[in-house]
Amino acid sequence: DVNFRGTVDLTNELLPLLRRGSDARIVNVASMSGYLSQLPSRELRSKFASEGITMSKLHNLVDQYEQDVEQGTYIKNGWGRSNYGMSKLAVIVATRIWAKEEAANGISVNCCCPGYCDTDMTSHRGSRPPEEGAKNAVMLATMENIFTGQYFANYEVNDWLET
Repeated sequence: DVNFRGTVDLTNELLPLLRRGSDARIVNVASMSGYLSQLPSRELRSKFASEGITMSKLHNLVDQYEQDVEQGTYIKNGWGRSNYGMSKLAVIVATRIWAKEEAANGISVNCCCPGYCDTDMTSHRGSRPPEEGAKNAVMLATMENIFTGQYFANYEVNDWLET
C-alpha cells in the first residue's frame, strides 16, 4: 500500500502545486526489484508495458494482484512472488503514465533505484552507503536538460523491462 498507493496519493495531492512551477520534477523511488520480467505471465507483462496503460488500468492490475494473493492464486495466475517487487513495478509504470500525462504541463517525471544500500531495510547487508544511493534521486531532481518517463539506476537511464 505505501510503496504504490502512498506514492499515487501524495503525487495526486501535489500535482496542482507542481503544475504552477517552471521546472517541476517528480522523482519516485523505485527498485531493481520492480523489473517487468519478474512476471512469468506474458499477458501480464504486456499489460504493464503497454504504451496505452492508464492509471485506472494500473490500479485494476494492482487490485487484481492483491485479490489473487488473498485467494492464494497469484502464482497460478502468473504474478511474481515478491510483494515488494510488484509494488515497485507499479511505481515504475505509474511514473511512465504521469510522464506522458504531465509533459504538457512541463513536469518531468522519473523514477530511480538507489541500489542495494546499507540500511535497516537490508539488515545492513547492502554494499552501497545510503548517501551514494540518494545521489540517483538528487541527480534527477537537479540535472540540466532533464528527460522524462525514465527509470534511473547507477547514475544512468536503465531498462526496467528486463533488469
